[in-house]
Amino acid sequence: MASGQATAPVLRLRELALGIVLVASLIACPLLLVARQSYIANLSVRESRLSDSLSSVGRRCAEQRLYNEKLSSTARIESIMRQRGLEYPAAGSIVVIREPAEHESTGKRAGNIFAIIKKPFLGEKG
Repeated sequence: MASGQATAPVLRLRELALGIVLVASLIACPLLLVARQSYIANLSVRESRLSDSLSSVGRRCAEQRLYNEKLSSTARIESIMRQRGLEYPAAGSIVVIREPAEHESTGKRAGNIFAIIKKPFLGEKG
C-alpha cells in the first residue's frame, strides 16, 4: 500500500503538468494565429504604400524627363540664341561632352581625370 500511495501523487502531478501544457497551448495557438494575421495585414498595408510611392516616383521621373527634353530642344536653344544675338559656333569649336557609361571601369574614368589634369601642363587645348 505504501507503494500505491507514492505513485498516486506522481500521477496527479503528471496529469496536472499535462493539463497546464494543454491549457497553455489552447491559449497560445489562437494568439499566435491572430499575431500572424496581424503581421500579414501590416505587411500588406506597407506593400501597398510602397507600391503607391513607387508609382508616384515613376510619374515624377517621367515628368522630369519630359521637362528635360523640352528644355534641351534644339528649337528652344536656337530661339534663346537669336534673342541674345549669339551666332552658331564654328564646327571646330564644338566640344561634345558625354557622360561616362555606368558599366565603364573606374580605371578608365581615372585615366580621363588624369588626361584633363595634364592637358594644361602639356599646352593642349580642350
